[in-house]
Amino acid sequence: MRSIEVPGRVAAGLADARERLDAVAEDAAAGALRGAALAELTATVQTVRAMQAELESMLLVAVREVDARCAHRDDGALSTAAWLRMRARMAPGEASSCVRTARALAEPELAATAAALRAGDIDAAHAREIARGAAEAPPGAIELIEAEVLEVARTADRRAVAGVMAQFAHALDPDRGDAAALRRLERRGLSAAPTLDGMLAGSFLADAATGSLILTAIDAADPLVTGDTRTPAQRRLDAFGAICSRFLGSPDAPMSGGGHAHVVVTVDAETVAADHNQDGHDTQDDGGNQDDGGGPPGSPGASLSWIGHIPGSTARRIACDADITTVAIDPDGHVHGVAREQRFFNWAQRLAMIARDGDRCPVPWCDRPITWSDGHHIRAWTAGGPTTIDNGALPCAAHHTMLHEGHWTLHRLPDGRYAISHPDGRVIGPEPHPPGHNRPPPRQRE
Repeated sequence: MRSIEVPGRVAAGLADARERLDAVAEDAAAGALRGAALAELTATVQTVRAMQAELESMLLVAVREVDARCAHRDDGALSTAAWLRMRARMAPGEASSCVRTARALAEPELAATAAALRAGDIDAAHAREIARGAAEAPPGAIELIEAEVLEVARTADRRAVAGVMAQFAHALDPDRGDAAALRRLERRGLSAAPTLDGMLAGSFLADAATGSLILTAIDAADPLVTGDTRTPAQRRLDAFGAICSRFLGSPDAPMSGGGHAHVVVTVDAETVAADHNQDGHDTQDDGGNQDDGGGPPGSPGASLSWIGHIPGSTARRIACDADITTVAIDPDGHVHGVAREQRFFNWAQRLAMIARDGDRCPVPWCDRPITWSDGHHIRAWTAGGPTTIDNGALPCAAHHTMLHEGHWTLHRLPDGRYAISHPDGRVIGPEPHPPGHNRPPPRQRE
């Protein structure tokens, strides 16, 4: 952003500083720091941060001057914050925060904070937190804490400063602190809605106790393992899904609609039993059986509760470890029969598979924990494969998705190890020495 040329001592000094800074920035961009020692890079970062703080201090002084004189009116702006949005391209929240901080640092009781920012000892984020706390404290009270919070600001980030100010506010007025906590509690909530492309989007805001509980559960549900290429956000979402799945599968899950709450997938018999693709060639379903990824020719796919349409391959993956209720409906919409079959692997069967395969995903070189993995039929249930220990495996959720939507195939070999094959015929595995984690050694066949 190019500054407007205004005569005066400050403007002249800024112009001179800008010219010198431009030269230094061009040198850095041209590679002047390439190969520099860590000590030099550290000094560069710290110096730049201090300069940013000094410039922020000057910005706040200028904003305070505009605000005190109501000079924003000369530009037709209705407030100083609106003027900042116009002249400095600030977002509304950023502009309002800048004005509040400028006003607070102009007060004598925050003179030490203003001086620390001007000297580059603290940065603008620290100053904003201190200013916000001062605005909420009784007159004169900030003098009791300013020196202490500035010491924290010189060595820690804004979260530590915010923590000190929160403790101070509560110590000054516990009732007011409790009232603020109740207001935060009232803001809690979770919003979620299915997207048009079959995903679920949402956001949530949790109070401190609930937030801590959620993060603790997610951290415990999805420990870090070697070779995991998921992003942190993906790991958290997978862990949250695993927690929900475990809860709904628990006998303690609440009743809903006359039975335990459950996810409902509605799919026609042709799609759930699909064994051939449009060309008649074999493709993957349930590890070694057939799947076209979306269903047979003309198949409408399936419908998932809360979400809507999903591919047939996704429906078959979900059905791989679920109860199946068969409803016969004639072309006129009349129900002629209802039957229910157990298709899911029970907990005893899962424990037996863990004892047989170890407590990690059976896919070669995957180190994800198996405890909350998906039950998977080696021979497809729709092709007559039974829900038995011998016909079961417990791949992690990511690999279970690959087996269905990705059309990979899982094989259990005679020695007890596993291999997985790509739709193009490439085979990965078996792993020569599967990881420990109580996995038995390969069984030798005579």
